[in-house]
Amino acid sequence: MSDRKKGTASVEERAFKLVRDPLFLYKAGQKIGELGVIGEERNRLVLSLACIGRTLPSNASILVKGSTSSGKTTLIKSSVQLFPADCVVERAGLSPKALVHGEGTLTGKILYINEYRGGKDALLLLRLLQSEGRVKHEFTKTKGPRRSTETAERVGMPVVLTTTTDAKVFADDETRFLSVWVDESAGQNLAILIAKASGPRIVNYRDLPAWRLAMSLLTYKKGDFDNPPTWLKSVAERLPLEKVRVRRDWDRFLSLCSAIALCRGDWQSNRSVNITFGDYCVGYRILEPVFASTFMGLRTQEFAVSKAVAKLNKRLQRPATIQEIASELNWKDPVVYKYVKSAARRGFLEYEPGTRERNVKRVVARAEESGRFLPTPRLVLQENPGIGREIKFVDPFSGSWEIIRRPG
Repeated sequence: MSDRKKGTASVEERAFKLVRDPLFLYKAGQKIGELGVIGEERNRLVLSLACIGRTLPSNASILVKGSTSSGKTTLIKSSVQLFPADCVVERAGLSPKALVHGEGTLTGKILYINEYRGGKDALLLLRLLQSEGRVKHEFTKTKGPRRSTETAERVGMPVVLTTTTDAKVFADDETRFLSVWVDESAGQNLAILIAKASGPRIVNYRDLPAWRLAMSLLTYKKGDFDNPPTWLKSVAERLPLEKVRVRRDWDRFLSLCSAIALCRGDWQSNRSVNITFGDYCVGYRILEPVFASTFMGLRTQEFAVSKAVAKLNKRLQRPATIQEIASELNWKDPVVYKYVKSAARRGFLEYEPGTRERNVKRVVARAEESGRFLPTPRLVLQENPGIGREIKFVDPFSGSWEIIRRPG
């Protein structure tokens, strides 16, 4: 056998080993870190799941938000390196009708637009692709004195990845994306500076062909997810129903949970793949803070502060100080003050009225705004005896096995 064939067989063997590994999702997140992303463990996993879900009938597009130079581009570019090059379409910008006149289908593709504003001229057609999976455009064609019309068409519902420095984008686009905020904390800044001071990182690119082949194996097939578990209905009943965008967010969550199911390693069986309760547990770990902050219109950091304040208010039976919040989150006081201030400006926190000794400002979480998006796995397990008494799953952040048991 030639060396070339030996190399190809070795890539296949490694790819099959990867997709059979129960720790596949955890290892994908670790690999993205090896490719140059410091921290951002949650965002690595969110982007991986969105890209894995590119072949699903309904997928999730991601808008990465953050200040300039905060690492948004590095996060996306490192994440898409795990996927076959022929499924990634990268564009710096799009003219108004470029999407409909482009060649080839966009089915199963990852459309990476470097910056949200770079695609502003094409946003109408992009929204149609995200919602309908198909766009048609009738245009005039002139040849000499003769004029006629022709119709151009493009099909496919790509996973769209893009970035912005804006806290909010156009409302009709905002609901078509799941927003993730990059980590801009002092701790993240220090980790990046230390990594740069340590010299060039040695990156193992040799296993990327195996990763790309593995990702190409994790695809939706007809019949998958056609029989959703009955307990999903009880999850839907506990979602925050006061905003209509919950409809699109629920679709996105189901898509990302389906991607988790594809990572489970039993894709080879003849049986159809369906979401299990273990998949929900993994999805809750990764996605609850992201969906909750997106749904409430908060930065991830603002949401974390709001949740910490609500927790402290309940435990202490009084408003919380900046120092107490900082201790709860293990953040620096100035960082907490920054996000308390912005969350209060948005109406999710309130300052205690009056003045206190040494001008200490204490804050209260607004009860109606302190919420969540998904019910906890323990609550779902408690309300649905048919799931079983004990569920085992791999924690996507640690790679360790976790167990959830029904109370009593």
